Amino acid sequence: MNRHERRRQKKNNKLQQTVNPDLVEGIKQHANKNFKKAEALYNKVLLSEPVNYEALRHLGILKQDLKEYEKAYNYFMKAIQINPNGFQALSNIATIHMQNKNYELAYKCLKKSFEINSMYVPTINNLAGYYHKINDAKNAIKFSLKSIEIQPSSALARNQYAKALVINNQPEEAIDLFKKLNEEYPDNNDFKVNLSSVYREVGEFDKANQISTEGFKKDYKNVSYLLGYTKDKKNKLDDSHIDYYDNLLENENMSYDDRAIICHSFFEYFKNKKDYKKAGSYLVKGNDAQYSFKEFDMDLEKKFFERLKIIFSEKRDFSSKEKIKKKIPIFVCGMPRSGTTLCEQILSSHSQITGAGELNYLAEVSNINRVLQPSDSQIENFEATLGDKLNLKTARKNYLEKLAMRDKGDSTYICDKMPHNFVFIGFIKLILPEAKIIYCKRDPLDNCFSLYSHKFIELSHQYSYNQKILARYYKLHEDLMKFWFEHYSDDIFELDNEKLVNNQESVSKELIDFCELSWEKECLEFHKTKRQVRTASIEQVRQPMNKKSIGAWKKYEDHIQGLVSSFK
Repeated sequence: MNRHERRRQKKNNKLQQTVNPDLVEGIKQHANKNFKKAEALYNKVLLSEPVNYEALRHLGILKQDLKEYEKAYNYFMKAIQINPNGFQALSNIATIHMQNKNYELAYKCLKKSFEINSMYVPTINNLAGYYHKINDAKNAIKFSLKSIEIQPSSALARNQYAKALVINNQPEEAIDLFKKLNEEYPDNNDFKVNLSSVYREVGEFDKANQISTEGFKKDYKNVSYLLGYTKDKKNKLDDSHIDYYDNLLENENMSYDDRAIICHSFFEYFKNKKDYKKAGSYLVKGNDAQYSFKEFDMDLEKKFFERLKIIFSEKRDFSSKEKIKKKIPIFVCGMPRSGTTLCEQILSSHSQITGAGELNYLAEVSNINRVLQPSDSQIENFEATLGDKLNLKTARKNYLEKLAMRDKGDSTYICDKMPHNFVFIGFIKLILPEAKIIYCKRDPLDNCFSLYSHKFIELSHQYSYNQKILARYYKLHEDLMKFWFEHYSDDIFELDNEKLVNNQESVSKELIDFCELSWEKECLEFHKTKRQVRTASIEQVRQPMNKKSIGAWKKYEDHIQGLVSSFK
């Protein structure tokens, strides 16, 4: 802490009262989860000291622990009114915004808290968590390391660092750290769930399932273990388990997140038990809850797609003098759940291809920064990039530099498997003409049902939780792809999922031939390839090719008439 920070800290401290013994005892009771005693003690403090910043803040933390988020937020705001420079309360408010997925507001609070006190570890941890949420791998590592530098023994800091390692494609290092945390803190459920998640990403399903099963059996009321437990076909729910969660679902005040997780868990469970009627009912109920939190603006998306067609109908003159011969990008794109992960798994089984997973690099270097629902100003930034040759040259350079860092070897090709890169096909052809583009296509109902039946992280694919909106989005994507094929048909390989499943070897050979590589039989045994997979197809690509998902929607036809009627 430098001289200015110390002076500012001293000034802030003057605003805070002498520590009240009831406050100290309240914090102690709170730590031991004696919430009623803690609340009574905090309120006792406020009776004698109505403007006690810490008493108000800790009441907010208590209400947050009880999932009474609105009350928590109000207490934190009262604390800020008493002490506008209360960096602790600002950090607390940010966690409420994070809970509500208001990431921009969360960042503003964290930024201000960090400016007031750059050494406050909870804020630094929360910044690391924020960057993890938005998948900013570089900053997630940066802030988690900063937290560890200040408090090397902090379990929360080490946990954030391990999570940052996961999104930086270092799963083995993350596993080692999570295992140590679990040894040191055997009762911490978050550490167990995090270890289970990364085991699942690297294909260690038995280990992942063991953690979920043991956790659920120890405390079936902990929703964190429910999905992992129900996905394991060997597990069984008792009537008491089902009744408990059904009763929770009756509570109108339950968070949409918990409601969606419970419903999706029961969908998975009854699907595995082949009770498709019950499974379908929970699927619809969970998706309705998810969509109600934030609706998808189809008009905004349609406007963006129409703008793309106008932009790339014009002839654009740009070519790079330098042609790369190593680490050439292969873009695997298409609708999510169209077979993009399977395609990348086949490709990365080749000795000359590295699979880098879903990368947001094109959105970053193009200055649009997002592939779904970009604002008018973001589209303007994109057009400004396209309109300047220096900007295009910089975008090419920056993309290739970022991509090269994902390969530890000397591969000829590196896969960028961001499905929504299908919106950038014109941009790819402009700045990376040597790149290979593979468009994955699947039967519309199979594709849409696969989307509808998966719960994605955060709010990343909100269009997929409403049947009518999902159908409209799929058709919008088809229309844009028709435009791209009209302009670049010779440069796009269309990988039809059904053809691949029915003719694995011949279609796989065509795929490798398109990449101008010699055939390797390992591409047929893609399920044996050991690499990190961070998509919804995490389990499917660990299995040999099969036809299980073709026509799967028919088992739920009564529940998905909104989808079926849109394509019939």
